[in-house]
Amino acid sequence: MAAAARPLRAILTLAALASALVNAACVSTETAPPVAAGPVAAAEPPPSAYVSMLRSQGVETAIPPHGKFILVNIPSFELIALQDGVPVLRSRVVVGKPAAPTPELLSSMFAIQFNPAWTPTPLMIRNEGLHYMPPGPQNPLGRMMFDLDNDEFIYLHDTNEKGLFKREQRALSHGCVRVEQARALAAWSLGVSEEEIDAMVSRGRTYSVPLPEIIPVSLAYYTRFPDERGQVASYPSIYADRLAEK
Repeated sequence: MAAAARPLRAILTLAALASALVNAACVSTETAPPVAAGPVAAAEPPPSAYVSMLRSQGVETAIPPHGKFILVNIPSFELIALQDGVPVLRSRVVVGKPAAPTPELLSSMFAIQFNPAWTPTPLMIRNEGLHYMPPGPQNPLGRMMFDLDNDEFIYLHDTNEKGLFKREQRALSHGCVRVEQARALAAWSLGVSEEEIDAMVSRGRTYSVPLPEIIPVSLAYYTRFPDERGQVASYPSIYADRLAEK
């Protein structure tokens, strides 16, 4: 009986071996394809020639390579509006007097208010006898105010005292920044024509228009700063508590 079982076991062993070979032939021997990697973040584009020039002169304000940006340099009494790192508008400004200095800050412009009213602070009322001013041509904020997001109640605005922009020394405000080219700045910020800005002002009433995109605004303090020809100029330090060279 044992001798008879040996041929049967041999047959079963051969059958199992054949089945294993068949199964092995169904298994692919090719290398599995690599798993697709996730999207690679695009490299940040190099800074514009203007931004590179600023950095070479020690101006370290972080100006983005894309979009709109506003830089106000306090000692040079100047505002520069940039599009994709390239200046598109330069304007004289009036900044805070030494007793009420304009702070250095990074903020965001989010709206423009047309025909604003002006309410002086209690300190202005007590020390200077100032009072509430309704909208109109004699309003200290002029015809438009550029709303900035900050805790210091600092903003950019038009003015009814246009003659102040002719002065060389323009540290004259209570801390906010008066812009000579307010009309052009408003048109650029909203992406409309200056004629459309005039139409918005002509409505007479006080109202706000949100910007199509929030614009970063830097109020900076550099006593050495390139002029519009790219030549570095030196400016007096108008605030005693600021570094003379920065």
